[in-house]
Amino acid sequence: MYKRLRVLGSGYFGEVWLEEDLALRRLCAAKYLNGPGSSGLVDPFAEARSMLQSKHEHVVDIYSAELEGSVPVIRMEYLSSGSIEDKNHGTPLAIKHAISAAEDACRGLEFLHSKGLLHRDLKPANLMLTAKGSVKVSDFGLACEKGQAAFAPIGYAPHLPPECFPDPQYIESVGGDIYAMGVTLYRMLNGDGFLFAIATVDNDELARLIQTGALPPRDEFAPHIHKSLRRVAIKALHIDPTKRFQSASDMRHALEAARPKVSWRMTTSDTWEGISTVGVEWRAGVENSKRGLGFFLKRRTPGKNFRSVTADCAQFTSRANALDHAAAVLQRVAVSGR
Repeated sequence: MYKRLRVLGSGYFGEVWLEEDLALRRLCAAKYLNGPGSSGLVDPFAEARSMLQSKHEHVVDIYSAELEGSVPVIRMEYLSSGSIEDKNHGTPLAIKHAISAAEDACRGLEFLHSKGLLHRDLKPANLMLTAKGSVKVSDFGLACEKGQAAFAPIGYAPHLPPECFPDPQYIESVGGDIYAMGVTLYRMLNGDGFLFAIATVDNDELARLIQTGALPPRDEFAPHIHKSLRRVAIKALHIDPTKRFQSASDMRHALEAARPKVSWRMTTSDTWEGISTVGVEWRAGVENSKRGLGFFLKRRTPGKNFRSVTADCAQFTSRANALDHAAAVLQRVAVSGR
Protein backbone atom coordinates (compact mmCIF):
# COMPACT_ATOMS: atom_id res chain seq x y z
CA MET A 1 0.00 0.00 0.00
CA TYR A 2 1.27 3.41 -0.97
CA LYS A 3 0.23 6.90 0.08
CA ARG A 4 0.74 9.70 -2.43
CA LEU A 5 2.36 12.77 -0.91
CA ARG A 6 3.19 15.19 -3.73
CA VAL A 7 4.22 15.43 -7.37
CA LEU A 8 7.99 15.51 -7.85
CA GLY A 9 7.87 16.19 -11.58
CA SER A 10 6.19 15.42 -14.87
CA GLY A 11 7.22 14.99 -18.47
CA TYR A 12 6.58 13.38 -21.82
CA PHE A 13 6.23 9.88 -20.40
CA GLY A 14 4.25 10.65 -17.25
CA GLU A 15 4.41 11.84 -13.65
CA VAL A 16 6.73 11.10 -10.75
CA TRP A 17 5.19 11.17 -7.27
CA LEU A 18 6.71 11.09 -3.83
CA GLU A 19 4.97 8.26 -2.03
CA GLU A 20 5.16 6.52 1.31
CA ASP A 21 5.34 2.73 1.33
CA LEU A 22 3.04 2.10 4.27
CA ALA A 23 4.13 -1.53 4.74
CA LEU A 24 7.88 -0.89 4.75
CA ARG A 25 7.58 2.64 6.19
CA ARG A 26 9.88 4.23 3.65
CA LEU A 27 9.59 6.92 1.01
CA CYS A 28 9.90 6.15 -2.68
CA ALA A 29 9.68 7.93 -6.02
CA ALA A 30 6.88 6.44 -8.12
CA LYS A 31 6.97 6.97 -11.88
CA TYR A 32 3.53 6.64 -13.48
CA LEU A 33 3.81 6.04 -17.22
CA ASN A 34 0.62 7.89 -18.12
CA GLY A 35 1.98 10.74 -20.26
CA PRO A 36 1.54 11.26 -24.01
CA GLY A 37 4.81 9.46 -24.81
CA SER A 38 3.90 6.33 -22.87
CA SER A 39 1.37 5.18 -25.47
CA GLY A 40 4.22 4.61 -27.93
CA LEU A 41 6.24 2.39 -25.60
CA VAL A 42 6.48 -1.17 -26.91
CA ASP A 43 7.54 -2.44 -23.47
CA PRO A 44 6.69 -0.09 -20.58
CA PHE A 45 8.81 -2.10 -18.15
CA ALA A 46 12.02 -2.05 -20.21
CA GLU A 47 13.15 0.94 -18.12
CA ALA A 48 12.63 -1.03 -14.91
CA ARG A 49 14.64 -4.00 -16.18
CA SER A 50 17.46 -1.69 -17.27
CA MET A 51 17.56 -0.23 -13.75
CA LEU A 52 17.60 -3.71 -12.22
CA GLN A 53 20.51 -4.75 -14.47
CA SER A 54 22.35 -1.59 -13.43
CA LYS A 55 22.30 -1.95 -9.64
CA HIS A 56 25.31 0.08 -8.51
CA GLU A 57 26.22 2.63 -5.85
CA HIS A 58 26.10 5.40 -8.48
CA VAL A 59 22.79 4.34 -10.05
CA VAL A 60 19.37 4.98 -8.47
CA ASP A 61 17.91 1.77 -6.97
CA ILE A 62 14.68 0.28 -8.30
CA TYR A 63 12.17 -1.12 -5.80
CA SER A 64 9.33 -2.51 -7.91
CA ALA A 65 7.43 -2.40 -11.21
CA GLU A 66 3.74 -3.22 -11.64
CA LEU A 67 0.48 -2.29 -13.30
CA GLU A 68 -2.02 -0.24 -11.33
CA GLY A 69 -5.18 -0.55 -13.33
CA SER A 70 -3.83 -0.02 -16.85
CA VAL A 71 -0.99 2.30 -15.81
CA PRO A 72 2.58 0.95 -15.51
CA VAL A 73 4.26 2.18 -12.31
CA ILE A 74 7.96 1.99 -11.47
CA ARG A 75 8.93 2.66 -7.86
CA MET A 76 12.50 3.58 -7.02
CA GLU A 77 14.78 5.11 -4.44
CA TYR A 78 13.82 8.63 -3.35
CA LEU A 79 16.67 11.09 -2.92
CA SER A 80 15.43 14.14 -1.04
CA SER A 81 18.29 16.39 -2.23
CA GLY A 82 16.94 16.23 -5.77
CA SER A 83 19.08 16.53 -8.89
CA ILE A 84 22.03 18.69 -9.90
CA GLU A 85 19.55 20.77 -11.91
CA ASP A 86 17.13 21.09 -8.98
CA LYS A 87 19.88 22.34 -6.70
CA ASN A 88 21.74 24.68 -9.05
CA HIS A 89 19.03 25.79 -11.50
CA GLY A 90 21.43 25.99 -14.42
CA THR A 91 24.13 27.99 -12.61
CA PRO A 92 27.78 26.85 -12.56
CA LEU A 93 28.93 24.49 -9.81
CA ALA A 94 32.08 24.96 -7.79
CA ILE A 95 34.85 23.26 -9.74
CA LYS A 96 35.45 20.48 -7.20
CA HIS A 97 31.73 19.70 -7.09
CA ALA A 98 31.42 19.61 -10.88
CA ILE A 99 34.37 17.24 -11.16
CA SER A 100 33.12 15.02 -8.32
CA ALA A 101 29.62 14.84 -9.84
CA ALA A 102 31.01 13.98 -13.27
CA GLU A 103 33.33 11.31 -11.81
CA ASP A 104 30.40 9.66 -9.99
CA ALA A 105 28.25 9.79 -13.12
CA CYS A 106 31.07 8.20 -15.11
CA ARG A 107 31.31 5.40 -12.54
CA GLY A 108 27.61 4.70 -12.96
CA LEU A 109 27.93 4.94 -16.73
CA GLU A 110 30.93 2.55 -16.72
CA PHE A 111 28.78 -0.05 -15.00
CA LEU A 112 25.86 0.42 -17.40
CA HIS A 113 28.14 -0.03 -20.40
CA SER A 114 29.71 -3.13 -18.84
CA LYS A 115 26.21 -4.63 -18.72
CA GLY A 116 25.64 -3.91 -22.41
CA LEU A 117 23.35 -0.93 -21.80
CA LEU A 118 23.23 2.64 -23.09
CA HIS A 119 21.69 5.35 -20.92
CA ARG A 120 20.97 7.80 -23.77
CA ASP A 121 19.66 10.64 -21.57
CA LEU A 122 22.55 11.97 -19.47
CA LYS A 123 21.96 15.53 -18.26
CA PRO A 124 22.04 17.48 -14.97
CA ALA A 125 18.36 16.74 -14.32
CA ASN A 126 19.17 13.01 -14.31
CA LEU A 127 22.08 13.20 -11.86
CA MET A 128 20.55 12.78 -8.41
CA LEU A 129 22.26 13.87 -5.20
CA THR A 130 22.53 11.69 -2.11
CA ALA A 131 22.47 13.11 1.41
CA LYS A 132 26.28 12.90 1.44
CA GLY A 133 26.58 14.80 -1.84
CA SER A 134 27.53 11.94 -4.15
CA VAL A 135 25.71 11.44 -7.46
CA LYS A 136 23.51 8.65 -8.76
CA VAL A 137 22.44 8.32 -12.40
CA SER A 138 18.66 8.20 -12.80
CA ASP A 139 15.87 8.13 -15.42
CA PHE A 140 16.27 5.08 -17.62
CA GLY A 141 13.29 5.95 -19.81
CA LEU A 142 15.48 6.09 -22.93
CA ALA A 143 17.91 3.35 -21.90
CA CYS A 144 18.32 0.28 -24.07
CA GLU A 145 20.67 -2.55 -24.87
CA LYS A 146 23.47 -1.81 -27.30
CA GLY A 147 22.17 -2.51 -30.78
CA GLN A 148 18.53 -1.88 -29.81
CA ALA A 149 18.49 1.91 -30.01
CA ALA A 150 16.29 1.94 -33.12
CA PHE A 151 13.46 0.47 -31.05
CA ALA A 152 13.79 2.95 -28.15
CA PRO A 153 12.51 6.56 -27.91
CA ILE A 154 14.57 9.42 -29.35
CA GLY A 155 16.73 11.58 -27.08
CA TYR A 156 17.10 15.15 -25.81
CA ALA A 157 18.25 17.11 -28.86
CA PRO A 158 20.83 19.53 -27.29
CA HIS A 159 22.70 16.52 -25.86
CA LEU A 160 22.72 14.46 -29.08
CA PRO A 161 26.13 14.03 -30.74
CA PRO A 162 26.87 15.24 -34.28
CA GLU A 163 26.62 11.73 -35.77
CA CYS A 164 22.92 11.68 -34.86
CA PHE A 165 22.09 14.31 -37.49
CA PRO A 166 20.21 14.37 -39.77
CA ASP A 167 19.37 10.79 -38.79
CA PRO A 168 18.79 8.76 -36.64
CA GLN A 169 18.35 11.52 -34.00
CA TYR A 170 19.01 9.17 -31.11
CA ILE A 171 22.11 7.94 -29.31
CA GLU A 172 23.07 4.47 -30.48
CA SER A 173 26.62 3.99 -29.16
CA VAL A 174 28.88 4.34 -26.14
CA GLY A 175 30.38 7.36 -27.93
CA GLY A 176 26.98 9.01 -27.86
CA ASP A 177 26.72 8.58 -24.09
CA ILE A 178 30.25 10.01 -23.72
CA TYR A 179 29.23 13.06 -25.77
CA ALA A 180 26.11 13.58 -23.61
CA MET A 181 28.34 13.31 -20.53
CA GLY A 182 30.55 15.98 -22.10
CA VAL A 183 27.58 18.33 -22.54
CA THR A 184 26.56 17.60 -18.94
CA LEU A 185 30.06 18.44 -17.69
CA TYR A 186 30.11 21.63 -19.79
CA ARG A 187 26.79 22.72 -18.28
CA MET A 188 27.96 22.04 -14.73
CA LEU A 189 31.11 24.08 -15.32
CA ASN A 190 29.69 27.00 -17.32
CA GLY A 191 25.98 27.06 -16.55
CA ASP A 192 23.10 26.86 -19.00
CA GLY A 193 23.36 30.26 -20.67
CA PHE A 194 24.10 28.72 -24.06
CA LEU A 195 20.87 26.69 -23.87
CA PHE A 196 18.81 29.80 -23.21
CA ALA A 197 20.46 31.43 -26.22
CA ILE A 198 19.21 28.71 -28.60
CA ALA A 199 15.65 28.52 -27.25
CA THR A 200 14.20 29.86 -30.51
CA VAL A 201 16.52 27.98 -32.89
CA ASP A 202 14.74 25.60 -35.30
CA ASN A 203 15.71 21.94 -35.67
CA ASP A 204 17.81 22.42 -38.80
CA GLU A 205 19.85 25.20 -37.23
CA LEU A 206 20.28 23.21 -34.02
CA ALA A 207 21.57 20.28 -36.06
CA ARG A 208 24.03 22.56 -37.90
CA LEU A 209 25.36 24.04 -34.66
CA ILE A 210 25.92 20.58 -33.15
CA GLN A 211 27.46 19.11 -36.31
CA THR A 212 29.95 21.95 -36.65
CA GLY A 213 30.95 21.91 -32.97
CA ALA A 214 29.49 25.37 -32.33
CA LEU A 215 27.10 24.03 -29.66
CA PRO A 216 28.03 24.04 -26.89
CA PRO A 217 30.56 26.81 -27.64
CA ARG A 218 33.98 25.32 -26.91
CA ASP A 219 35.67 28.74 -26.83
CA GLU A 220 33.45 30.22 -24.13
CA PHE A 221 34.57 28.61 -20.88
CA ALA A 222 34.30 30.71 -17.73
CA PRO A 223 37.62 32.38 -16.78
CA HIS A 224 38.27 30.28 -13.67
CA ILE A 225 38.12 26.89 -15.41
CA HIS A 226 41.68 25.62 -15.81
CA LYS A 227 42.97 24.28 -19.11
CA SER A 228 43.31 20.60 -18.21
CA LEU A 229 39.64 20.53 -17.18
CA ARG A 230 38.59 22.36 -20.34
CA ARG A 231 40.44 19.71 -22.35
CA VAL A 232 38.41 16.94 -20.70
CA ALA A 233 35.12 18.57 -21.72
CA ILE A 234 36.36 19.39 -25.22
CA LYS A 235 37.58 15.83 -25.84
CA ALA A 236 34.27 14.36 -24.68
CA LEU A 237 32.54 16.79 -27.07
CA HIS A 238 34.70 16.04 -30.12
CA ILE A 239 32.61 15.97 -33.29
CA ASP A 240 34.51 12.84 -34.39
CA PRO A 241 33.44 9.96 -32.09
CA THR A 242 36.77 8.17 -32.66
CA LYS A 243 38.55 11.12 -31.03
CA ARG A 244 36.40 11.22 -27.91
CA PHE A 245 37.13 9.24 -24.78
CA GLN A 246 36.48 5.65 -25.76
CA SER A 247 34.99 4.73 -22.40
CA ALA A 248 33.47 6.32 -19.33
CA SER A 249 36.45 4.95 -17.41
CA ASP A 250 38.85 6.91 -19.65
CA MET A 251 36.85 10.09 -19.07
CA ARG A 252 36.78 9.51 -15.30
CA HIS A 253 40.54 9.04 -15.16
CA ALA A 254 41.02 12.30 -17.10
CA LEU A 255 38.74 14.09 -14.63
CA GLU A 256 40.73 12.71 -11.71
CA ALA A 257 43.95 13.98 -13.29
CA ALA A 258 42.35 17.44 -13.74
CA ARG A 259 41.42 17.93 -10.07
CA PRO A 260 42.71 21.37 -9.01
CA LYS A 261 44.61 22.35 -5.90
CA VAL A 262 42.23 25.32 -5.52
CA SER A 263 38.57 24.93 -6.40
CA TRP A 264 37.02 28.17 -7.60
CA ARG A 265 33.34 29.02 -7.71
CA MET A 266 31.65 32.05 -9.24
CA THR A 267 29.88 34.31 -6.77
CA THR A 268 28.91 36.84 -9.47
CA SER A 269 29.89 37.10 -13.13
CA ASP A 270 33.03 39.03 -12.09
CA THR A 271 33.89 37.64 -8.64
CA TRP A 272 35.12 34.27 -7.38
CA GLU A 273 35.82 32.41 -4.17
CA GLY A 274 38.24 29.53 -3.85
CA ILE A 275 39.23 26.90 -1.33
CA SER A 276 42.42 24.86 -1.47
CA THR A 277 42.91 21.22 -0.58
CA VAL A 278 44.70 22.38 2.60
CA GLY A 279 42.06 24.89 3.69
CA VAL A 280 43.51 28.13 2.30
CA GLU A 281 40.73 30.52 1.19
CA TRP A 282 40.90 32.81 -1.83
CA ARG A 283 38.85 35.74 -3.14
CA ALA A 284 39.21 37.40 -6.52
CA GLY A 285 37.28 39.76 -8.72
CA VAL A 286 37.09 42.56 -11.25
CA GLU A 287 35.65 45.77 -9.82
CA ASN A 288 35.29 49.45 -10.70
CA SER A 289 38.04 51.72 -9.47
CA LYS A 290 39.07 55.37 -9.88
CA ARG A 291 41.42 54.38 -12.68
CA GLY A 292 39.01 52.11 -14.56
CA LEU A 293 38.72 48.47 -13.67
CA GLY A 294 40.80 46.74 -11.04
CA PHE A 295 41.51 43.05 -10.51
CA PHE A 296 42.04 41.98 -6.91
CA LEU A 297 43.27 38.74 -5.39
CA LYS A 298 43.18 37.95 -1.67
CA ARG A 299 44.34 34.95 0.29
CA ARG A 300 43.69 33.73 3.84
CA THR A 301 45.40 30.88 5.64
CA PRO A 302 43.51 29.13 8.45
CA GLY A 303 43.19 31.36 11.52
CA LYS A 304 44.43 34.49 9.71
CA ASN A 305 42.80 37.47 7.97
CA PHE A 306 42.56 37.92 4.20
CA ARG A 307 45.62 39.62 2.70
CA SER A 308 46.01 41.03 -0.82
CA VAL A 309 48.31 39.24 -3.22
CA THR A 310 49.64 42.53 -4.57
CA ALA A 311 51.78 40.99 -7.30
CA ASP A 312 48.60 39.85 -9.08
CA CYS A 313 46.44 42.94 -8.48
CA ALA A 314 46.28 45.24 -11.50
CA GLN A 315 44.38 48.06 -13.22
CA PHE A 316 42.84 47.92 -16.71
CA THR A 317 40.99 50.21 -19.09
CA SER A 318 38.74 47.51 -20.55
CA ARG A 319 36.73 44.67 -19.06
CA ALA A 320 38.07 42.26 -21.67
CA ASN A 321 41.66 42.89 -20.59
CA ALA A 322 40.71 42.62 -16.93
CA LEU A 323 39.00 39.26 -17.53
CA ASP A 324 41.97 37.96 -19.53
CA HIS A 325 44.21 38.78 -16.59
CA ALA A 326 41.72 37.24 -14.17
CA ALA A 327 41.64 34.03 -16.19
CA ALA A 328 45.43 33.74 -16.19
CA VAL A 329 45.66 34.28 -12.43
CA LEU A 330 42.69 32.12 -11.44
CA GLN A 331 43.88 29.20 -13.56
CA ARG A 332 47.43 29.46 -12.24
CA VAL A 333 46.18 29.43 -8.65
CA ALA A 334 43.86 26.49 -9.42
CA VAL A 335 46.71 24.35 -10.74
CA SER A 336 49.60 25.48 -8.51
CA GLY A 337 47.78 26.42 -5.32
CA ARG A 338 49.61 29.77 -5.22
